[in-house]
Order: sequence, then C-alpha cells, then structure tokens
Amino acid sequence: MWEPTQEEVDQLKKMNNVTGAKHDGFYRAIAPILFDVAKDHCNRTWEPSEMPQGVRLFIAKAIQFNMQTTGLKGRVMGTVSYSYDTEFPKAIWTYLRPYKKVKFHALR
Repeated sequence: MWEPTQEEVDQLKKMNNVTGAKHDGFYRAIAPILFDVAKDHCNRTWEPSEMPQGVRLFIAKAIQFNMQTTGLKGRVMGTVSYSYDTEFPKAIWTYLRPYKKVKFHALR
C-alpha cells in the first residue's frame, strides 16, 4: 500500500488550503485508501509516482469532504434517529472522468 511522503501530504493540504500539522495523520491514513478507490473507479493500475494530477485533486477534495461535519440527511426527534449522507458528491468524481478506462462487454 502507498505510504505518502511528507511532501505529498503537504501538497494535498495545500490543495485544500489547510495549514499546520494538526491533520497530517488523517491525511496519511486516508490518502492511500482514496488512491485505491480512484484506481478501482478508473479501472487503472497506477504507481504512486506516476499518479495523474487529477487523481491527486480527487484525493484532496475527497479528504476535504470527509473532514466536514455536515452531511446530515435526516433527523427524527422521537427516540432520536440521525442519518448522514456519506457518498461523495458528483463534483468530486468528475476529477476522475478523464482517466476512466472504458470497459466493453461482448453480448452473447
């Protein structure tokens, strides 16, 4: 699994306009997971050294989305029930569109 260097973490934080070292551990932990998500979504196998900039932008914006406390979809007050929207918005997925490899399936 890819282990981002401090320089790569700083680059992702700069894309999100985040300063300080408070969230470095979170960036280090979730960036490799999001890199694998991007590879699976695009049907590609990149090495971290050859990762396209659009994928780096996807990772940065997905981390930014995960750091937000918003996302409350519904709330019920009787016996307290909350539901959260945990799906990434379409705008974040569009960063991966140029890199997505098309799959063709033969009809039988």
